[in-house]
Amino acid sequence: MFTCKIYQDLGPASVTLLEKEFKSLKEISIELGLTYQQVADLSSRTKQKEYQKFKYYPKIVIQRIPKNRSTIIDECS
Repeated sequence: MFTCKIYQDLGPASVTLLEKEFKSLKEISIELGLTYQQVADLSSRTKQKEYQKFKYYPKIVIQRIPKNRSTIIDECS
């Protein structure tokens, strides 16, 4: 299971565009209209790419939900 959150920081406020649980990265790719590889890259990325530093680039966070739900294993933005 994964959670996917897409949001945009607007100064002191934040707008959430999507926050949903998915069974697989493939389901996330279908929902977002991205390839599986793009979603896998987002979920495993630890370092921001240059284009992600733009002022209006939405932040995309994909996290693995552990089976026991006590800790988050993967987090990327």
